[in-house]
Amino acid sequence: MLKKITLNGKRVPVPVPIKTLAEALQWVERHLLRPDHTITRIELNGQDVELDTQGQIKRPATPMLEDTELRLQMDSPTDICVQTIDALRNLGTGVGRNLKPVAVHLWEYKGHKIPAEADMVLEDIQLLVELYEHVMVLMDKRIDVSNALQLQRQIIKAHSALNLAAQSQDWKGVAKVLLNQLETPILELANELSSLQRAVFEVEADKNFERKRLQK
Repeated sequence: MLKKITLNGKRVPVPVPIKTLAEALQWVERHLLRPDHTITRIELNGQDVELDTQGQIKRPATPMLEDTELRLQMDSPTDICVQTIDALRNLGTGVGRNLKPVAVHLWEYKGHKIPAEADMVLEDIQLLVELYEHVMVLMDKRIDVSNALQLQRQIIKAHSALNLAAQSQDWKGVAKVLLNQLETPILELANELSSLQRAVFEVEADKNFERKRLQK
């Protein structure tokens, strides 16, 4: 039976008999999981545990032995929001560096298949759009996101135009969209995300202050 769990990098002894993975997660959720946190990663003996489409573990009856290594990561909505903002900012910086050289290459390109470096930029922009949407969903309702939403709309519009031009093999059109529609919002993205992150920290600090005040 399971003896210890590693929770957010810290070893936690298990004082009750736990025979399966499902029992281990139930015990953690009942006794160790804070109300505002959720389990975001499960690693069993060095391998990530897959979840089904409903977010349930696929192997709940996996036996827990004395030497089983079970690692869990718990995060709050604020943690997830900050991590996603960091990922989005890093991706946006990387995309921004590649816009001009890719656009210059596409302007002279005569081939029928999109160049590999341009295809990678389009894939990164697709991921950027998805991450941006995720960030907006996670944002606390008390935070003003009007500027961020305006940037999001510009990026989504440019992304749609990019896809249309690429599907038509209009490489000059792709280059124009990269420079005329996407470059400005991408350059503004890092500053806006930094402002959002500061706002997230301020709201979290206010929550902690109010929580401590109520406890007193």
